[in-house]
Amino acid sequence: MKLKTDNIFQVIEIKSTPEKVYDALMNEKSLAEFTGMTAKIENKVGGHFEVTDGESFGYNVHLIENKTIVQSWSHRSFPQGFFSTVHIDLVQEDDVTVINFNHLGVPEEHSGWLTEGWKRIYWEPLKAKLEK
Repeated sequence: MKLKTDNIFQVIEIKSTPEKVYDALMNEKSLAEFTGMTAKIENKVGGHFEVTDGESFGYNVHLIENKTIVQSWSHRSFPQGFFSTVHIDLVQEDDVTVINFNHLGVPEEHSGWLTEGWKRIYWEPLKAKLEK
């Protein structure tokens, strides 16, 4: 099957430390708290995750604590067996952590709602939680 794909690139600035951002993204309790959805995360390379009430799932490909998260990522609405790649880099700039977010290989018909979903479900609530 040939599938057209798209990439989602977002830059998010949060007045917090990379340590707190990384923990919020990789700690299932924290992730569930700020998204308001269930989360299960094995915080290790090769570890599986299931987030957003089980709609999104996959496994960790590469982790550098407080700096980089790379995941093989899928969604229940993707074609069965299809995985994309989520790459997150955390960069400290003064009192701000810059999140360089790349979601690569997203099935083209899903890139619109996913672009908005990342903002609405992840980045806006994460920012609100950490910038209190």
